[in-house]
Amino acid sequence: MVKNCKKCGVEFEVTDKDLKFLEKFSEVLVCSDCSKKSHFCLRNERTLYNRKCDATGENMVSTFPQNSPYKVYKSEFWHGDGWNALDYGKDFDFSKSFFEQFNELKLVVPKFNLFSVQNENSDYCNVTVQNKNCYLLFGGDFNQDTQYGTLCFYNENCLDIDYSEKNKECYFMNDCGSLYACQYAFDCENCHDCAYISDCTGCNDCILCTNLVRKSYCILNKQYSRQEYFEKKKYLLNGSYKQRQENWNNFLKLRDDRIVKASHMISCENCSGDYLKNSRNCKMVFDGFNIEDVSNSFLAIGVKDGFYSDYTGHGSELVYDTMTVVGSQNVSHSFSAVNCSELLYCDTVFSCRNCFGCTGLKNKQYCILNKQYSKEEYEILKAKIIEHMIKTGEWGQFFPASISCFGYNESTANLYYPLSKEEAIFQGFKWVEINEKPYQGEKVILAKGLPDDIKDVSEDILNMPIECEKSKKLFKITPMEFDFYKKYNLPIPRLHSEERHSLRLAMRNPKILWKRNCMKCGKDIETSYALEKKEKVYCEECYLKEIY
Repeated sequence: MVKNCKKCGVEFEVTDKDLKFLEKFSEVLVCSDCSKKSHFCLRNERTLYNRKCDATGENMVSTFPQNSPYKVYKSEFWHGDGWNALDYGKDFDFSKSFFEQFNELKLVVPKFNLFSVQNENSDYCNVTVQNKNCYLLFGGDFNQDTQYGTLCFYNENCLDIDYSEKNKECYFMNDCGSLYACQYAFDCENCHDCAYISDCTGCNDCILCTNLVRKSYCILNKQYSRQEYFEKKKYLLNGSYKQRQENWNNFLKLRDDRIVKASHMISCENCSGDYLKNSRNCKMVFDGFNIEDVSNSFLAIGVKDGFYSDYTGHGSELVYDTMTVVGSQNVSHSFSAVNCSELLYCDTVFSCRNCFGCTGLKNKQYCILNKQYSKEEYEILKAKIIEHMIKTGEWGQFFPASISCFGYNESTANLYYPLSKEEAIFQGFKWVEINEKPYQGEKVILAKGLPDDIKDVSEDILNMPIECEKSKKLFKITPMEFDFYKKYNLPIPRLHSEERHSLRLAMRNPKILWKRNCMKCGKDIETSYALEKKEKVYCEECYLKEIY
């Protein structure tokens, strides 16, 4: 069945299974892109500010700037007993819309500075759990001595690493697992001491290679003796920035000519999307692991029965139109819920159940707009509010962008759906002017003025900011980072960490599927590789025959 998006008007396909999720809501259907923008604009992962805690006066790192209209508490204080979100509770006013009243509540209930749980010496990490000695990780858990990463897990002593897990001593990678001492690696598993590799498995000591399985001492997919390989490695992996850039350009050309499987799926049944493992009956899911009956979702881990739910994980079930829901059941139209059940239109709640239109609550039940009710009172009022929202046209819609705490340009939405200021405002999103304080020191190093070879760089660089050659933003090298570059003969980067992240993000396919044909056998396939892409796209059967 084809429907028109209620927001942008584009046509999109809706299956009978999709409609079943909508039976208890009005059919307020929006396309996947509009849904994702609405979800992601509520989440600020990586735009960080220095400010003071409004409760203790302590300096802290926060996703909210000092001039934010919200009260912001240090996370430890927010989760403590020093305040009570029920103190801000209010009666429902049937002369006003629900979203208007919810926004009024959001404006007064305090926020926490970062979504950071049980981290150690990792003050600049956000939406993370149990990291140690980490810096600028976003959405990554259980890492140690790791810097500049997104959605990375169980890594140790790595830099510039996204969507990867269980790697050690690695640099600049996407979608890799169980690698050791590798650099510039993409879609690889169980490799060590390799550089500039893509789609390789079980390899060691390979440079500028693709589509290799259990190979050693290869360069440009050509076999060398061990002695020949190490002689060439001395030149290719020296500490020269110029040589590294030449390697990177050669690698991009090599990668364009590789063979790829239509989708990155392992042990999946009846699924569509990309980067899926151990999943069944899933449609249009990107980055899903151990999930079942999930549709139209980005990043789902251990989820059952989810629809239009993003960044959902760890035992969540029956989740609809949500963002950042963990360990929760029967949750809809909500954002940032942890270990909850039976929620409607809630934001930032922990260990709560049977709540409607609440924000900032912990360990509560039968609450509406942060006001406590008996079970009977709650059920009666909830039914009346739903009836009111049906009349106002709000029932079944996700939160409007106007209630987001962040500008579109601060939010995760701008990573996946970049918009100009004018486009964002036209589409109803907020926009903020991010003014960085001017540097007060004596000297700034221009990226183009850095020494070509890491051997010529002294520890003095730790005291001076570098101007990114692309964005012109200033960045500094940390001591741990400097030691890593020295150890692995890597030149000092010329780009700010956000620009490096953008480079890696561009190495991944968009979260869109196209219908095309296997370039080997002609079979119909669905893939995230667009027709204009240069790779050779094979169905799974042809890919396995060719590579293995």
